[in-house]
Amino acid sequence: MRVTLAVVIPLRLAILFLLVATTHVAAAPVVKRKNETYQVTGSNLRELRQMIDRNGPVNSDDGKHYDGLTEWSLTWDFNLKRRGKVWIVASRSVILDVKVTTPRWTDFKATPGLLQTQWRAYRANLLRHEEGHVKIALRAAYAVDKYLGTCGGSSSLEKLKGDIQKNTRLLLKQYRKIDRGYDQRTRHGATQGATLAKAREADQLTPALPGSPGRGRR
Repeated sequence: MRVTLAVVIPLRLAILFLLVATTHVAAAPVVKRKNETYQVTGSNLRELRQMIDRNGPVNSDDGKHYDGLTEWSLTWDFNLKRRGKVWIVASRSVILDVKVTTPRWTDFKATPGLLQTQWRAYRANLLRHEEGHVKIALRAAYAVDKYLGTCGGSSSLEKLKGDIQKNTRLLLKQYRKIDRGYDQRTRHGATQGATLAKAREADQLTPALPGSPGRGRR
């Protein structure tokens, strides 16, 4: 009997552990990211600024061109399962699609060193600003995933579905607001150094290159 008891207890503990483990399966959002560029050309700040203003990506929210743009969308799915008298989320998946668009200067190597230095600083700051948007998108994805994994259960299938739909939409709305606030706070990256001089300012800042009359300081 002692031998049998010694065998049965570990077996029961193992089964219990297995059941607990299978009800807390870890999940993580799937991130699909695209980094894209649009071409700009120019031999001075004015020309670069004009090309960015003309060719920069358009924000669908306001229809304006911007130097860089991060677009993201969240999709999620889940399966509900009845356990006893309670419906629970048995499995879930969250997918985050991100596209980051920034300018690529095709004439970079053919221009003076000072202008190259200005561009490097501008582009690095622009990328840093866009990464801020990516981080917000990631936070949104993990928030939705966490909610789906911890929302508990309900004796009513329709109530559980309704609660999940309502609360995940609220989370998405919350992080969209945070994303817009980030742009307002940084003035779309301007406070982070992600800006080139406007055309009129560029005329004052950029000395004319040989063969480019009227492009420099006046």
